[in-house]
Amino acid sequence: MTSESLGAALAKRLAVAALVVVLIVAAAFAIPAATNTPTDREPLDTPEYDPAEVATTPVPAEGEIEADGSLGNRNGVVVIDDAHSNRFDRADLEPLVRELTSLGYGVRFHDGDQTLDQVLSNSNAYLVIDPGEEYESNEVASVRSYTREGGHLLLVGEPNRKRVSASLFGTSVSNQESALTSLAGRYDMSLGTSYLYNLETNGGNYKHLVARPTPESGLDLDSITMYTAAPVHSRGGTVLLRAAENTHEAGIDGTDRHAVAIHKERDNVILLGDSSFLRADRFNVGDNEQFVAYLVEYLISGDHDGSAAVEPDAETETDEDGDTGTDNETVALNNTTTPEPVTPAAAVHAPVTDRDATRSVELASSTAAARTGERASAVGVAD
Repeated sequence: MTSESLGAALAKRLAVAALVVVLIVAAAFAIPAATNTPTDREPLDTPEYDPAEVATTPVPAEGEIEADGSLGNRNGVVVIDDAHSNRFDRADLEPLVRELTSLGYGVRFHDGDQTLDQVLSNSNAYLVIDPGEEYESNEVASVRSYTREGGHLLLVGEPNRKRVSASLFGTSVSNQESALTSLAGRYDMSLGTSYLYNLETNGGNYKHLVARPTPESGLDLDSITMYTAAPVHSRGGTVLLRAAENTHEAGIDGTDRHAVAIHKERDNVILLGDSSFLRADRFNVGDNEQFVAYLVEYLISGDHDGSAAVEPDAETETDEDGDTGTDNETVALNNTTTPEPVTPAAAVHAPVTDRDATRSVELASSTAAARTGERASAVGVAD
């Protein structure tokens, strides 16, 4: 090959290489331009993750629990369930336990060493928090009998939660649900599975729910803050707390003032949709300490009398439409119906010295007992 032909071949190769470089540079500028071209796809609607839409002002935490100890006999016992894989730490209940003991009441954690009949026999109230295992039918019957005989029941649930578990074989995600169905269902009550959130009115986070008392509740407080609360539903009873306006339920369209606390006076049971507001770092946020005081008063005002002869379900009547209720209680089929502002008359029990010889004297009251100028106290009813 002559030098002239060699030069021509080299020039041709250089020309091809230059052309390739030009094409690569052009493509580098064309790709971003293509990817930035507007499309007709609708953006994802996730307002709960929009920082500009989420309130960030926390509610102040101050105040102490001041319950009225005169509502009980000052020497009773409150039993807390710890036998059904309940998902709470005992340290979480320190404010509640401290107030009960300061009023002279004993607190006993039921871990399953005794039967429910044994542990509840001489107690004022039974507190159940977020159980992980459903109650057996005989346990449900024991609790039902207990509330018929004057004992107070406080049920506290939580919305579904995700749990991540790690092992040598990898990680797994499971769904945790409050196992309250078998027990709460016996009182025609139920707990929602999804958490509530509010983008406009909250305690510094869209899931920190602000709830307010209903006129029917008689509670004299402004608002309380709940954390990852679930809605509660009941057939009858009095709604104590409702979420603020424009509250959403995760995964469900629309908004509502969902009930998060309901009291069925005739059945001696309260159902709450959140337990975290009881914690030491949250019990006094807003008016939380006043609501905790109300719950303490409700617990100590229970007066279980195991000798009472009450026919099964004698206190519940069914009308022709299948609704349960009484002459002075409006029946609500779900939590979206606000009961009439009429609450059954309270019955306050005055213990006597010789309980075996003389049954507790029932003092009928025409209205719910109220804290002087501050709050309505717990209502205890024994039919």
